[in-house]
Amino acid sequence: MSYAKFYGFLIAATMLFLAACGGKTADTNGPVEVKVRLGEFFVESSVTEFKPNVQYHFIVTNEGVVPHEFMIMPVEMGGMGMGGMSMEEKDARAFMMIPEEDLPPGATVEMDYTFTSVPEGNIEFVCALPGHFEAGMHSPLTIK
Repeated sequence: MSYAKFYGFLIAATMLFLAACGGKTADTNGPVEVKVRLGEFFVESSVTEFKPNVQYHFIVTNEGVVPHEFMIMPVEMGGMGMGGMSMEEKDARAFMMIPEEDLPPGATVEMDYTFTSVPEGNIEFVCALPGHFEAGMHSPLTIK
């Protein structure tokens, strides 16, 4: 076999190999994975910037020693606005929620969510149980 044929074969084989291994787009890979850790008294996320109309797969783990809840809320609902609302009002305004009954110490809950009705701007992950938000259980995020 001549060198020209050998290199031609090598290039063709390499291109076929790369085509077989690559070519997947974000749409074919499924939802974007977001790992969220909860504890006394923090909320940490592996992703802090989200895009509208993209499906996210949240894996929320309570690493604390007390139950927590997980809510995605508009930022303006946090702070002083949170203290003046009942839990029912907070639940109704949340974009997504995992209640404390589902997040006892050591629990992990997985849930898919797509930001479709959320306006661009700032949102936050929150634990709104009494005293938890005030102790630091909120984390700012951005929708772009």
